[in-house]
Amino acid sequence: MFKHLKYIDGTSDKFWEIETTGATHTVTYGRNGTAGQSKSKAFGSEEACLKDAEKLIAEKTKKGYSEDGTVAADGKEKGSAVRQPTAAGQRKEEAVAALKLLIKEARTEDIISFLEEYSNGNLEILKKEIRAAKRYWVDYSDLSKDPEFKNKAQYNWGTRGTKEQQRTVKLLALATFSGSDAGNWDIFHELLNQARSKDVMQILTYAKPNWLGGYLLQLVRKNDWQRINYDNLRLLEQMGYVDFEPELYASSISGFNNYESKRFFEQLTTDELTIQRDIPLVFAYETGIHSTYWNYDYNNADNELLWDKVFDTLLTNRKIDPELIITGALESQTKNWNNNLKSYFRKLIERMKLSDNTVIEHQQKFFPLLHAEHSAVINFVIEYLKPFFSHHDFQLQEFLDWAEAIFMRSDVKASLKTLLIQFDKLLKQKPEWKERFVSLAADLFMISDLQLQERASKFILKNQTKPSEELSGKLQMYKTQMMGTVAVDLKHLLQEEGYSEAEILAELNGQSPERYSYQPTVVRCLNEAYEYPQTWNEIFFKVGEVIGGSDPVQVEILMNAWVQQAAVFPADYKIQLEPYIKQLTGAYRESSWYNHFSGAFINMYFKPSVVYKDKDRHHNYSKWVSLMGNQLELLQRYRIDGIRLPLLSLPTHKPFWIAPTVLVQRILAYQEAGVKINLLDLSIALSRTVREDLERIETLIEQIKEQQVQDVIGYALGLEPMKVQQQSWLKNLLSSKDSDHMNWIGVWATAARTHHRDAYFEEFSKEPLANIPFAAQPFRPALKIEPTYYNGYNYTTRKSEQVYNGDKLSYHFPAFQQGVETFLYHKDIFNRGNDSLLSYYLYRADVPYMYSLMPQNTESLSMFLTMGLNSKSDIGGKSSAAYLQEMLNDFFHFDDQSNLYLATSLFNKEKEVRAMAVEVILAAINENRLDTTALGKHLGMLLSNGYGPIGRCVEVLEQCRDISSKHNNALLQLLDVALVHYNIVEKMPTNFKKIIEYYYDLMNKEQYNFPEGLQQVLGKLEIYKSLQPILKKIRK
Repeated sequence: MFKHLKYIDGTSDKFWEIETTGATHTVTYGRNGTAGQSKSKAFGSEEACLKDAEKLIAEKTKKGYSEDGTVAADGKEKGSAVRQPTAAGQRKEEAVAALKLLIKEARTEDIISFLEEYSNGNLEILKKEIRAAKRYWVDYSDLSKDPEFKNKAQYNWGTRGTKEQQRTVKLLALATFSGSDAGNWDIFHELLNQARSKDVMQILTYAKPNWLGGYLLQLVRKNDWQRINYDNLRLLEQMGYVDFEPELYASSISGFNNYESKRFFEQLTTDELTIQRDIPLVFAYETGIHSTYWNYDYNNADNELLWDKVFDTLLTNRKIDPELIITGALESQTKNWNNNLKSYFRKLIERMKLSDNTVIEHQQKFFPLLHAEHSAVINFVIEYLKPFFSHHDFQLQEFLDWAEAIFMRSDVKASLKTLLIQFDKLLKQKPEWKERFVSLAADLFMISDLQLQERASKFILKNQTKPSEELSGKLQMYKTQMMGTVAVDLKHLLQEEGYSEAEILAELNGQSPERYSYQPTVVRCLNEAYEYPQTWNEIFFKVGEVIGGSDPVQVEILMNAWVQQAAVFPADYKIQLEPYIKQLTGAYRESSWYNHFSGAFINMYFKPSVVYKDKDRHHNYSKWVSLMGNQLELLQRYRIDGIRLPLLSLPTHKPFWIAPTVLVQRILAYQEAGVKINLLDLSIALSRTVREDLERIETLIEQIKEQQVQDVIGYALGLEPMKVQQQSWLKNLLSSKDSDHMNWIGVWATAARTHHRDAYFEEFSKEPLANIPFAAQPFRPALKIEPTYYNGYNYTTRKSEQVYNGDKLSYHFPAFQQGVETFLYHKDIFNRGNDSLLSYYLYRADVPYMYSLMPQNTESLSMFLTMGLNSKSDIGGKSSAAYLQEMLNDFFHFDDQSNLYLATSLFNKEKEVRAMAVEVILAAINENRLDTTALGKHLGMLLSNGYGPIGRCVEVLEQCRDISSKHNNALLQLLDVALVHYNIVEKMPTNFKKIIEYYYDLMNKEQYNFPEGLQQVLGKLEIYKSLQPILKKIRK
């Protein structure tokens, strides 16, 4: 049974529905246009359930609910006896009826006369009706069930009221509400911005509200765009309806209406109250004055800022104290404000062209800015004060005390170089500062920048000939971070003890540190077995673990237990699960596998006899992730059919492996129970099954009666050759894609590609797998770097045009082919056209599930994720870190595609992704499984083509340095290959010099001789003049 009722009048707009399923009914209720709230109740029998449902329907019908929403005349009666209304009651009903008619007819001119007649004694009931009218006439709702309000030009969602009806409701609310009544309503903002209109002015004069200031401030704090125009705010203040609120006035005065620019400008520069009281507020509160233009025109390359013009005029006319601007602009630099706003204030200081005396007078206001978080602020202070360092009134001691901390900051290197130059000049006039300057210069060795360190070293050596205790202590502390030959150059200042005999011999003999060698080893996978839930308490706990967790394998464990252990469920298990069901129905998770599970689990709760299939195209965007839906569908069928067996693909060992013995035992259990094997399930199982613990496995395999199952298991475990059963071309032509024979070929192809990454299989070169990627042979198209564009609007030409949006990596993928569902490796390898949403629908949480399907051969998955998440350095977001997390597993095999994915991650925009790339590189080197040749080749290609900012890549490499001699050697080998594959272009890329400096530093530390093949590359790089000094050192 299913019944849907509605209740719609001027005060209510709600629905109520009931659905029965066996001995359970579910009631859902709420506002029309929403999902509502659900509540289920179980009964002892289906008859009792239907009886209770009919009773509830009768009760709702009596209250006025109907199928079309029309409220019955007696719908609000509480009982059979009718009580005669009192005079007061009649008056209230009359007021409500008049209010509804007033709104329906949109008679704004009659609002005050209506209130004068009816508000006395009825104000609360009127406010209640106005709130209901807002929900009905003003709020957006689903109009698909209200065709009389649905305009042809609208979508299903819209408002029932016309503009006039909505304005009537808003004016009524403004006339009757208090500050507490207004709450979070934002409907008064529009009216108050029209304070000069006749109807608003009349309402304000009638109501005399005293709550508008606090209300408007609350709106501005929530949404800055809801600020009220400054002239309207001043008008409300003059009328006595708004008191002065500094934050509110700061927001208002920073707003700007281009159509009233001249009048507003005149007010800002002539009105005394505005100048003296309100303009200073822009220095006290964060505003948007940096983006407010004077007569903005798209045709102009540069447009004048309104507030530049305002400040210039005020200063010229001497209507504002320069002290106010200087102090306010400087103090803003240490506040947590928009960086563009702070930049505007810095430029304002520069535009004022302060005299020397003024700067010296205000120097102490500049000094605290040296502790600012944003590097641009520090650079501004150093550059601005640089000419005054030698001034006789400049407070150098205090400046150095404030500046000391920046000598360890890597983001202000330009300023630090400037300070070293200035120190050198100052020492000619003030030699007494030598010790302090040298001590500060020593702190620069904290920064990983060869050029800066060499500059600091030269400065120290020039000004410090003899060692001192303080300097030696600092240098010894920073020694491990010194780059190139800096440590050797400063050796006499380190005051270290003499070399040991071993150190002397090592240096004389040129003893080579530990060398890295790529030697991946086979590791054991079947280490920790899963424990499956057996009791109801364990299953109930697992439900919570799945809902709160992020491991897709736990879903497989839970749902298999749900099928196998149905006998242990208590009679009230649905009641116990209600909190979890409520949590599932109300939660949103960025995970397609989770959405498949959520839909299936909720369906098994409410409709256990119906198989649920999630057809949402977003949840099935990835064909690999949609396999979770296939697994859950199969489990639902098993439960309905009373099959109490686990799926063959259920992992037996963490994180997703299947033990061969257990797989064969499951097949034998299916055989004994007479259950047909699902071939997709078998294909996933074979992909997860590892060739370990094979003792006496052949004896078990021989017990399998179906020959093809026996053959494919033997082949997958490496015990038998391939024995694919072929059929004639005619039968192939007549067979459907989902026939058993076709699906068996997919199973064989999956088993073959799982264990033979590079092999060619003649058996799969024909239908149904002809031309399917990774079936007959590996799919390895040429990698291209192609320009991308988006449609933009040119406001100058007033035409749409293609706008260049950077280059991206691409493979030529074939058009979509269904193939056979049992072959796993091709499913997402198809051309999606110019689909810019690929990274949007590749959720981070889905990557572990995709990897768990094909853990022994990741080539196709790596290719897909590189194109989806890393085709550009700024598209995948933090999701790119998920696959790197899987690479930390010691059993992960790096092939060419996964090395490309790792190489692109070094340039990723997100710090989290780059940090994870560091972890992967360190772990892979430690376990000898980082292929420096393959990774270096891709790194060189990415550097050549400007894939991403080189500074990001250098940051990753720097974090990998000096972990051990072995790690340094691996990094040198990596850069050897990268530089060989680097294509030299006319203009040196930004920060490419840092790569060369990094290489030089590692060479010195590891006593490394670069390979002969690099000699020619280094020669070619000398076309870049800025590289010539460092290249000379490398080739020395």
